[in-house]
Amino acid sequence: MSNELLDPARYAACRKPVLEAETLPAWCYTDPAFFAAEKERIFARAWQFAGRIEEVPEGGYLAIETVGGPVLLLRGKDGRLGAFANSCRHRGARLAEGSGTCLRLVCPYHAWSYRHDGSLAGAPGMDETAGFDTADWGLTPLRFEIWAGFVFVCYDPATSPLCTYFGDMTARLASHGFEDFLCVRRRDYRVRANWKLIAENAMEAYHTGTVHSASLGQQAARELDTSGHWDAIQVLDDASIGVLPGEKPPFAPVPGLSQEAREGTYFTTLHPNTQFACVQDCMWWLTFHPLAADRTLVRVGQCFPRASVAQEGFAEKAAPYFKRWDTGIDEDNAICEAQQAGLESSLRRPGRFSGRERAVHRLNGWLLDQVLDEASAPRRI
Repeated sequence: MSNELLDPARYAACRKPVLEAETLPAWCYTDPAFFAAEKERIFARAWQFAGRIEEVPEGGYLAIETVGGPVLLLRGKDGRLGAFANSCRHRGARLAEGSGTCLRLVCPYHAWSYRHDGSLAGAPGMDETAGFDTADWGLTPLRFEIWAGFVFVCYDPATSPLCTYFGDMTARLASHGFEDFLCVRRRDYRVRANWKLIAENAMEAYHTGTVHSASLGQQAARELDTSGHWDAIQVLDDASIGVLPGEKPPFAPVPGLSQEAREGTYFTTLHPNTQFACVQDCMWWLTFHPLAADRTLVRVGQCFPRASVAQEGFAEKAAPYFKRWDTGIDEDNAICEAQQAGLESSLRRPGRFSGRERAVHRLNGWLLDQVLDEASAPRRI
């Protein structure tokens, strides 16, 4: 795709050092042509977060949405996981929604059925079809990898392996021991805002004293140096910010945290569209599924160490965390919708960055690296 919106010269002011730079033009958040370029040049190539492995029941499925279309994670009773297009090989109907268990996955249209390994188990009425062999008509597989219990999918076989793609992220977050966490709660939100606004909001504490003045309060964050397709800031507090200010965290920190991890919460962006918020005693993730230039499905999962989940009275102890998360997310979604509305103004012009928005400037730079027309540039993802 090539059009005037992707001309690098139009973004020269965005490419300056952060305290000299301008913010992205409004069309990056509103124009369908720019959104189409993002789908082609970013989402068709990048690793996208799908969910936690324990969310896929043995002998069952988890249906998720991606920019490349609906996807099924299938898991046999032997625990083996697979990822496939959520599309019947007959006439293309979506096979399932949500999650559940089943002996076979049966298409709601013509009752073709599939095993948990994606192979076709039955195809009623196909006996007379010339050359039809059920072995040739299993579900279309999708590339996937698992890190610390987190499942990621990728549409491009040329994209580097997961741990290479994310650089030092896996080592930086290793001391949390996420492989021993469980996702205990998942919520979906439909937000009338561009997906980048949600990602940007998660990467600066500048807004917390206003947007969250009556809830989370003002927070201080430090910048972190990262390598690979991810970025992070750290909100400094030696106590868990998984609960609202003034409340005592009911759970103890994860044993064995690194010195840096003990000092505060990592707010990360796993490019392009996932945030991991890594607290001393818990974590939550947000993944932003773009539906259109101005609409996003935000999916949130909330996780605790397995040992915490096993404690007596877990539900009561976890309630303050859920309250904090729901409060903060609702406030963030509302301000992103207000920002989207303002960006729709025909009079909107780019703004300037404060020194507290360095990570937002880096996010914008990463985006432009992937999307803009640069004939001599090598493949970037």
